[in-house]
Amino acid sequence: MDVDLRLVRYFLVMAEELHFTAAARRLYVSQPALSNQIRRLEGLLGVQLFERSPRGVALTASGEAFLPHAQRALAAIRTGVAEAAAAAERDQVLRIDVLQTDLVTPRVVLARLRDRLPSLRLEVSSRGSRDQEQRLLSGELDLALCGSNARLPDGLRERLIRREALGVALPMDHRLAAADAVAVRELADETHYLPRDDFAPEWNEFILECCRTAGFAPRRHPASTDGTSSALELVRAGECVALGLLSTPSPDGVVVRPLADVPAYSWSLRWRESTQTPMSALNALVDLD
Repeated sequence: MDVDLRLVRYFLVMAEELHFTAAARRLYVSQPALSNQIRRLEGLLGVQLFERSPRGVALTASGEAFLPHAQRALAAIRTGVAEAAAAAERDQVLRIDVLQTDLVTPRVVLARLRDRLPSLRLEVSSRGSRDQEQRLLSGELDLALCGSNARLPDGLRERLIRREALGVALPMDHRLAAADAVAVRELADETHYLPRDDFAPEWNEFILECCRTAGFAPRRHPASTDGTSSALELVRAGECVALGLLSTPSPDGVVVRPLADVPAYSWSLRWRESTQTPMSALNALVDLD
């Protein structure tokens, strides 16, 4: 015999209320509809579950006998649904690219995800924003962290999550090393480090625009890498300066001073429009400090 679980739920609510109007109100159905469904269940079981009289409604002996089994059946289904959802969450993998794990915002993003979604398994990569686009569009990547000034390709969506102040990394003995803040125009005659154009083109464009606004085109250092550590080694050696995020840790021999006349750098999360949005991850990253 196949019994609709919805009928079991109607029976249980009715057994609690023993009043058709009150039970119908809880179930968001009309009283006649509830009466019809109870009669349908009684027809399936071949017994009368409720006794209706001018004095009110009461469970029959058959109704009393059916009640604990109905309660256990509904409780078992609810437990099963919860355990299935928990198992799915435990098996959930989020493939995320964060550009560079040695920067503060990528570290904050990963720490927040691990704290708020401990059952989520993270697959983290740091392969650059150009690579992010291709992998998001092909379905090989679920979420990507990059600068929000990057061109947004068709098929991708993004959300701004954080802004960071900029600074300039200088050798310890640089003429501006003791300044409270540095104006970009004061760096016009310096050699500037910039990462590879194909790794984070949105970052390079942002820095170049800061320099253009200050009235000059920067002279680039010939070396270029993916990470900040090797760039700061060049700064420490006195070969260049490097505009970057004020929060980036600096090694001994390098000082970082705030830039006085540039906008904050904006970080965004991106995902593929045509796939299931990783909403749990996006919600966990709202109001990032």
